[in-house]
Amino acid sequence: MPNTPSEATQRLNVDLPKSQYFALKSYALHNETTVSQLVRDSLRGIVEYDTWFKAKVQAAQTDPRPAINPEEWDVIRANKLAQRKALAAKV
Repeated sequence: MPNTPSEATQRLNVDLPKSQYFALKSYALHNETTVSQLVRDSLRGIVEYDTWFKAKVQAAQTDPRPAINPEEWDVIRANKLAQRKALAAKV
């Protein structure tokens, strides 16, 4: 049985320069899929990321903990940056 979408679909027509289309086509062939499926997967990923991001923003806005004052945040950020630089120096 073919893949049947769980909801109604709409057609999306996009004009691409030939070089971009052939790059997409080549990528799709390499990954054993179609350009249409690549576009669907990309759009699905965008929607999922948007949903996740909005949930994170909502959680931050409703967080009952007090906000960190700017001076404390600067210290935290400087410490994290110093840790990152120290790790990078070891490599």
